[in-house]
Amino acid sequence: MIHITDANDSRIAEFISIRDHVLNSKDLIIAEAEKLFLQLRASNKPIHKILATPTFIERHQLTGDNIFAADKKVLESVAGFKIEFEVLVLAEKPKDTPLNQLDNRIIALNGLTSPENVGSIVRSSAAFGIKSILMDEKTCSPYLRRCIRVSMGNIFAMKTHHALNVRGDLKRLKELGYTILSTANIPGSVDVADYKFPEKCILIIGSEGHGIDQDILNLSDTILKIKIDPQVAHLNAANAAAIFLSKMSTL
Repeated sequence: MIHITDANDSRIAEFISIRDHVLNSKDLIIAEAEKLFLQLRASNKPIHKILATPTFIERHQLTGDNIFAADKKVLESVAGFKIEFEVLVLAEKPKDTPLNQLDNRIIALNGLTSPENVGSIVRSSAAFGIKSILMDEKTCSPYLRRCIRVSMGNIFAMKTHHALNVRGDLKRLKELGYTILSTANIPGSVDVADYKFPEKCILIIGSEGHGIDQDILNLSDTILKIKIDPQVAHLNAANAAAIFLSKMSTL
């Protein structure tokens, strides 16, 4: 291992004050904490550099010229805040899966801008065996640092597809035999408790504030709802997604 004693050491410059938009432009991601490291390593995604405490490096028997050791104070200087984790991992951002190679059951996100909601939905999706996710142009990437943390690294086990034209992609999925399912508590929607999910389907979750775009609702084969007290009106997007995913589960 290579020992680092100064947070400004040029050999670990990629970890210092780096922003998601910079990482994205270079097709890189940063994962923090042991759980995320283990998920990333298990996925066999390319790892560029690891900055960790000596005890973490020894515990996981890490070797190589891309392994950098630093004490907790140096890690905190690099991160810019007090930390609980022992490791930072710089890795290659996973490549998108072509539309026709996604699984038979897909979750799609339409306009979700909260990293917490996106990360939470990814975690729920993985928990219920739905391992393909499609994001439209307005949805934040699940590879943002905050999304990765909230997903507990489960994004690394997912097939992802960032849509450049989500409406065209939905029409293509229909041609491939998928049933398009939207979620909205509106007149004419079907209670998810009474619905039998088809073998091939894509479930769309709408934005936190506005729900699913009307033209996407118009493309849908069925609109599903969760029966709730009308005084509540709507659930948080991540909470609602977890309920729908539990019904859609492949497990």
